[in-house]
Amino acid sequence: MISKNMQTILDIGLVPLIVLDDAAQAVPFGQALVAGGIPLAEVTFRLDTIRAMAQHVPGLIVGAGTVHNVAQAEAAVRAGATFIVTPAFNPAVTEWCLRNHIDILPGTVSPADIEAANGMGIEVCKFFPAAAYGGVKTLKALAGPFG
Repeated sequence: MISKNMQTILDIGLVPLIVLDDAAQAVPFGQALVAGGIPLAEVTFRLDTIRAMAQHVPGLIVGAGTVHNVAQAEAAVRAGATFIVTPAFNPAVTEWCLRNHIDILPGTVSPADIEAANGMGIEVCKFFPAAAYGGVKTLKALAGPFG
């Protein structure tokens, strides 16, 4: 079953990846996303930015990206992230998110990764790194068995 947040992500059709080295920029940046009709941000693992956006930008769905382990996932959720994005399929992080009802977009690049994620009930994955693994051509090839 797809959560309300995940449905919003699918409806928007893209996930802006946010890399801010100065957390003071987080709130105005988040407000600009909401005002522009894209109330969504995947923040590369920067807890201060995640916290500022989650606490001070109403209506913004904030996720944590570049999450490599369960400790990072836990910290991101404590900071206000409502979804997690991993750069590769990580069973431990995926299991933790599922147990804790946190949306997860695991990074997948191969049929084996996708099959493993699907086997855990994951319906949506992140194709990463897309360009290095054939981009649109590979996505089209994967769409047959993994539509």
